[in-house]
Amino acid sequence: MTPRFEHRTLPAPAPADASIRLTRVSPSGRRVAFVRDDYVVSGIWVGDVGDPLAARRIVALSPHRVESLAFAPDGAHVSYRVGPLLGGNPTIGWASLAEGGGEVRRVLGASCAWTPGSKAIIVADPARRGIFRQALDGDVERVLGELHDDMDPAFPSRIAVSPDGTRIAYTAGRIADDVSEVWIAARDGETGAITSELLTEVPGASVHILPFWSPKGASLGLFCVHEEQDKSAIIVLPKLEGEGEVLYESSLVDPAVTPAWTPSGRYIAFFRREKAGDEQSDGPSRLVLLDVRRETFLSLAEPDELEGTPSFHDERTLAIDGGRAAHLFIFDEAP
Repeated sequence: MTPRFEHRTLPAPAPADASIRLTRVSPSGRRVAFVRDDYVVSGIWVGDVGDPLAARRIVALSPHRVESLAFAPDGAHVSYRVGPLLGGNPTIGWASLAEGGGEVRRVLGASCAWTPGSKAIIVADPARRGIFRQALDGDVERVLGELHDDMDPAFPSRIAVSPDGTRIAYTAGRIADDVSEVWIAARDGETGAITSELLTEVPGASVHILPFWSPKGASLGLFCVHEEQDKSAIIVLPKLEGEGEVLYESSLVDPAVTPAWTPSGRYIAFFRREKAGDEQSDGPSRLVLLDVRRETFLSLAEPDELEGTPSFHDERTLAIDGGRAAHLFIFDEAP
């Protein structure tokens, strides 16, 4: 039986004719951040849900330069990837949402993820061949591991930080070796030393590998979307051991969007392709909950009703960061 829930749509507080994308809902559910690509007012904006008069620009950037956007877990900052100018490298920036705030700093990097305490950003920078921890409150940067990635913009390195912040999963792809790798950087609880080890390899470099942690960080999920072979799969490595358990397989190319485990550990939320597309468009996709025990699906929306990145704000609230709007699914009971 499908869990009962309320679906709320949170449009970006901006004029109807504005060019809007990457709408993200804050952890509190009361604010949204979004990107405007209108030339005069282009950049990153933030505003209260339902109050277009309160929206303000916090970072001014040329149209289409912002390629990703994410709230910090405490909602006080946003991080973003800035696309490179001709001949340059991408950068990772972060900005304060406080009154009078704005861009704090920008560093070289191709992708990033927040630490659970919102005090640092983990940055993957293939140009410098490393994974770095960048503190928000200063210039301190710590090397966490090596990164040997070919910087294919279609298949960027992905990062997932464990719920307790002690382990970081990250990916790398190398075309010459035709392989994609998953690495784990871990901190020793007693000494604080950082080690980085190869966890597994996946054949092929043109593969989206999206790591995501179980609620307690005991297991790592890998959502593998293989465009060349027209297939997708969710593989789970309990306790980071063994070859992994295949929870889901499909002969279709699912949207390459990182899934989210429910806090109970019972379900995994992700977007599943319904049928193959054609030369003009991809096939329809649907937001579903995968029951990890029974390997069955519960539908949460109609095909192509919405798109975005799922994340759980609490036991009963599933957020979907979208395009012109974000979405909240508020369940009667924790799924």
